[in-house]
Amino acid sequence: MGWDYRVIHINVEGGNPPEPPSPKTDSERLGGALSPEFLKKEFPQQYAAEARKPRHPAEQLQFFLNALGKENWELVEAPQVGPLLMFVFKRPNTDPAATSEPPTATPKRKKGE
Repeated sequence: MGWDYRVIHINVEGGNPPEPPSPKTDSERLGGALSPEFLKKEFPQQYAAEARKPRHPAEQLQFFLNALGKENWELVEAPQVGPLLMFVFKRPNTDPAATSEPPTATPKRKKGE
């Protein structure tokens, strides 16, 4: 049996947490191509009051880990490399082609054998 691996990182440098979504700020980021009113109307879930409430980082990480767990990923370690926290996951490889033995070479027969 083989394994599939997945590595995901997050930046753990200090700083301010991201601001909640704002149609005005997002419109400005787009250079005014889409108005704040249009963004709010077209993406109501993104700009709903619930989305504006920041979630604690531990709650965000728990949600993320549970989502990967539902896909059968298992967290094996979480080393820190400089300012990055690396999450290493593994799961059994379910691809039959990847787990089968490689074909063995058949020796060539000499003439007359």
